[in-house]
Amino acid sequence: MNARSDESTRPAVRPGDRPRHRSTGEHDSAKRVTFTVAAVATSLLLLVTAAGLGWFLLSSDGPASELTSGVEEAEDPTAGSEPSDDSPAPEGVLSDPGSGVAYELPDGGWERLGDDEVPQEYSSYVVLGSVDDPDAFIVTGSQRFDGTESLEETGLRLASDAVGTFVGEGEVPEVAPSGTEEVDGHPAFGASVGAPTGDGPYGRLVVVEMDASHGAFALGLNTDGGDEASADVDTALDSVGVL
Repeated sequence: MNARSDESTRPAVRPGDRPRHRSTGEHDSAKRVTFTVAAVATSLLLLVTAAGLGWFLLSSDGPASELTSGVEEAEDPTAGSEPSDDSPAPEGVLSDPGSGVAYELPDGGWERLGDDEVPQEYSSYVVLGSVDDPDAFIVTGSQRFDGTESLEETGLRLASDAVGTFVGEGEVPEVAPSGTEEVDGHPAFGASVGAPTGDGPYGRLVVVEMDASHGAFALGLNTDGGDEASADVDTALDSVGVL
């Protein structure tokens, strides 16, 4: 994938179109375990994006910001923003009206959980492997904005602090912008944590500014799926588009 567009804006993605970026470069107990892992990973990677668009998440040093599923509160800015096209998404594309984004679902064992299985922090949830001990997962959701820090001074600082917390005693994986600056005409910021090859965890995040007050995110994390799962995460995150 990694298809790029030189246009500053483009029409909203419709089912059947391939989302593109503009880039510079059950088991109740089982589900609880999986959701806990995802929540920790989301805390890590969303901190990376706080600066790029002036958003803060899960940080005592900055303004409060909330993760929402896009449907749980009446005042949620995503309410009523679902696409008007009711056509089904093409096979292999995960379309999430709750957040307003879509991406290409990787082949080879990835499974989308039912809406009643997705925790309120997210609006879609896909796992590779078992639900109780996934090799990798991809989630999408909505993000409210509140903050004024810039990308350079805030994002890397918060990311560094969060990565240290996430990995604990071991070697701290590298945190870096992924190069994503725009998704379908919307300002966006992407980040990666760790290396896509090797034994350590690897994560990707894309956050899209939907309007001045809220955005949408897609997060993928490979915890134990090997290089192939990391490649799947890259494939999905590189294909994120706006509905």
